[in-house]
Amino acid sequence: RYKLACAPTFNARAVEDSRAMVQGIVDARARALPRAGVVELRTAYAAPIAVSTIARVIGLPEAMDERLRDWYDTFADALVNYARDDATRTRAHAAVLAFRAAIAPRLAAPDAGERTLLASLARAYPRLLDDREIGSNALIVLFGGIETTEALIANALWAILTHPAAHARARASDADLDRCIEESLRWEPAVQTCTRYVPDAALLHGVAIPRGAVVQVMLGAMNRDPAHFANPERFDPWRTESVVHTAFGFGRHFCLGAALARLEARLAIRRLFDDWPALALDDRRSLPPSGHEFRKPGALVVGLG
Repeated sequence: RYKLACAPTFNARAVEDSRAMVQGIVDARARALPRAGVVELRTAYAAPIAVSTIARVIGLPEAMDERLRDWYDTFADALVNYARDDATRTRAHAAVLAFRAAIAPRLAAPDAGERTLLASLARAYPRLLDDREIGSNALIVLFGGIETTEALIANALWAILTHPAAHARARASDADLDRCIEESLRWEPAVQTCTRYVPDAALLHGVAIPRGAVVQVMLGAMNRDPAHFANPERFDPWRTESVVHTAFGFGRHFCLGAALARLEARLAIRRLFDDWPALALDDRRSLPPSGHEFRKPGALVVGLG
């Protein structure tokens, strides 16, 4: 019910309609980078593109981008608060309340001409979701649109820049760039695991899983399954077997924002390649992708030439 209500904002046509908006955000972030020297691209480029794009899609103004990033950081801390630190939980609850307060005026009086997520859900007749449900789902969309897209852009750049042949072909061809992005989604997916409920009893490799059980699905391991992928540890955008990865999940839980994330990555990386022909990874100052739940480079330092 929640996903169906939100889906029109993220379907293929809506994403294509947002291309100019995303390109404008990418162009602005590229202009903010130095023309030469060294820069850390994950925080200076990938992260702001992800924040600004999902904020505009949700229906929040540019003036809120810094606050959204602060709230996001608070939510991220809470998601990995395995020690159950009370101060972390308190900050997260406060951030949730602040976010709900910020979107309340937009739900109470939605702009008739807006095609954003908040406006569309608030104008729906009959109302598919109440205000609290809209707020909860907007929070999920916000977090997913920042964390995973930032990581997708950064992980794809890491993969391409550490493989010279892929780098050369991705620079020369949009089709090859797309293949590199898809292979990076298999090789280093932004989300490594997902939790699922078992609707019917099943037997998996001799293990009985009862109905109603909670299972932790290891997406990263599935994407490197040697039964499906030849040499799965190798980054190979031109592998001959089917590159059907699970980076965006699968089935009814397939990622709502997959098309938007792919568009952001394609435009962001293409702009870098077009503007900085000598772009190269600084091996000494960069840190490879890491993380059990969410995975991205610790630092993506490049020389701009």
